[in-house]
Amino acid sequence: MKDDKMNKVAAVAKIEAHKSGQQFSDSQKSHSEKVAQLEQLVQFKADYERTLTAKGSEGMGARQFQDYRLFLTRLNEAIAQQTAELQGSEASLSAVREEWVSKTQRNQALDQLVEDRHKERVRAQEKNDQKRADDDSMSRGQGR
Repeated sequence: MKDDKMNKVAAVAKIEAHKSGQQFSDSQKSHSEKVAQLEQLVQFKADYERTLTAKGSEGMGARQFQDYRLFLTRLNEAIAQQTAELQGSEASLSAVREEWVSKTQRNQALDQLVEDRHKERVRAQEKNDQKRADDDSMSRGQGR
């Protein structure tokens, strides 16, 4: 592959790796938000259960107790739903991370290839320059 084409391929790989890194960052942020939401729900449930226990020991009406239990049931459903979302988020985050790692490795490999080819061209040019200098020196030496 010609150097210009290789440079273009490397540039595209760099852009893809950057985009993939941004997607990974966004996924991490989203996942962290889901974790925080679940933690809030669990904490809210614990607080609500403490309140129910305290009020229950003081005595409360059957209707109020039923409302508390119904609310706790809905809170448990919300926790279950958030837990399921978190599991999906973990799977998604893992897939996005794998893609980012893959694209980053590809980008690094192409960068290394471009650099190696550049060094190879420089060495070849230096070798040609040295050969010309040697040839010029020999032809001047024979001209005497």
